[in-house]
Amino acid sequence: MVAVVKTFNYTGTLQQATIPAGTTSIDVHLWGGAGGGGGSDAGGPGGYGAAGHYVTSTSVAISSAQIGQTITVAVGGGGAGGSSGGGAAGGTNGKSITGYSGGQGGDAGPTPYSGSGGGGGGATVVSINGQEIAVAGGGGAGAGAGKNSNGTAGINTNSATTESPGTLGEDGADHSGDGAGGGAGGGGTDGGKGGNGGSGDAGGTGGYSGSNYAAGGTESNGSGVTPGGTGDAYYTAGVAVGGNPSSAGADGKAVVVFNIGVQAQTKVGGAWKSINSAYVKVAGAWKRITAGYIKVGGSWKALFNSGVDFVETAAGFGDAAGNSSSGTPGSGGGGGGGRVICTWLQERGMFSAEDLSVDTEYSVRYISRNTKIGYWFWAVPLVQYMTKADENNGKFGKLVIKVIRALAQARANELGYAMGVKKSRDPLGIITRLIGESFCWTVGVIVRPFVEKRFAKWLEIYDPQIR
Repeated sequence: MVAVVKTFNYTGTLQQATIPAGTTSIDVHLWGGAGGGGGSDAGGPGGYGAAGHYVTSTSVAISSAQIGQTITVAVGGGGAGGSSGGGAAGGTNGKSITGYSGGQGGDAGPTPYSGSGGGGGGATVVSINGQEIAVAGGGGAGAGAGKNSNGTAGINTNSATTESPGTLGEDGADHSGDGAGGGAGGGGTDGGKGGNGGSGDAGGTGGYSGSNYAAGGTESNGSGVTPGGTGDAYYTAGVAVGGNPSSAGADGKAVVVFNIGVQAQTKVGGAWKSINSAYVKVAGAWKRITAGYIKVGGSWKALFNSGVDFVETAAGFGDAAGNSSSGTPGSGGGGGGGRVICTWLQERGMFSAEDLSVDTEYSVRYISRNTKIGYWFWAVPLVQYMTKADENNGKFGKLVIKVIRALAQARANELGYAMGVKKSRDPLGIITRLIGESFCWTVGVIVRPFVEKRFAKWLEIYDPQIR
């Protein structure tokens, strides 16, 4: 009996071969791709990604009918880590054979600064003629962090998606205000559900891992970022380890051992050598014989085969994203759904709730889309600076906040007059509106083709053109 060992690392492709003559059984040792960690916020880090799962099955019988069929190996990739910022995109999904990839992390709220969820890990899959014989689930991803709490870690166990295909991990839920995105689910025999977006300016929840199929073998979901099967002789350090906050999860791995009974030998120089190939001349050209058999006791026995040669193909590998998230989208938080600076001031006791309400109502009714987009384009980075300046308590930063507060209040006073709430006009507010709104409109005209999609969720709520 000959054991032919084939080792596969993540390549972003499928590996396929014909099961050779004489194969009596195969052993598989699989690790799924791990989940990515969630992005950070000023308050702290996102959640860790869950480890990729481990499956081992030995002596999986190969029938005579399966000789010559196609065995396919797909190693799952680790999900990307979440990022940080206004509207930060969730981590991309770990890929696998189509339908078994992880989900994409949930996006952070567009203002002013939060963490997005990590991407779910792809499952590692071995199949014969399209029928899975072993699957190691991909790890669930960590959620992004908000200001008020960190994101939670990806979950090593499975809660199955109800979406289709059921093997594909779910995307994490997005956030529409100021808060974190949810972690994505991992791919597997049952794809994992995605996590929730943060409630207000809080961290999201991690996604669930994909489930396994062990074909009479054993499985381990691991613990936290540490995968199972680290004591397996075929394990390589670092494989399937869950992602740190803001970092990618590690890729999976597959080892397939073909147990082949080859009986034909010939003596060369006094030593017996196995025969693994033979040729015959056809029309003047030598043709390779792929297998030879002899009947022993009424049963055909393989004399030799031509080895196990895998071919790499990108066809049928990868999913652009996961299933739609069943997690709860995040909303609220310091972003106020588009009232960026005023909400930041109001949360810190520098702006009244009444003035914020008037400002919001006026902007929704009367401020053009170009002006809104132009304002968000520069106001989101400004609020990020103000947050850091407030934390550092530097003199210049405090001066900037003081000036911004005065201008925002003057504009609010003038808007209050325009809405019939206040009896007198504010001269500084008139100037602030004239210069500021003209500037925002100009910026909006220039940047709108490039950034409108970034603010789509705000526009759905606060733009009369599409309400």
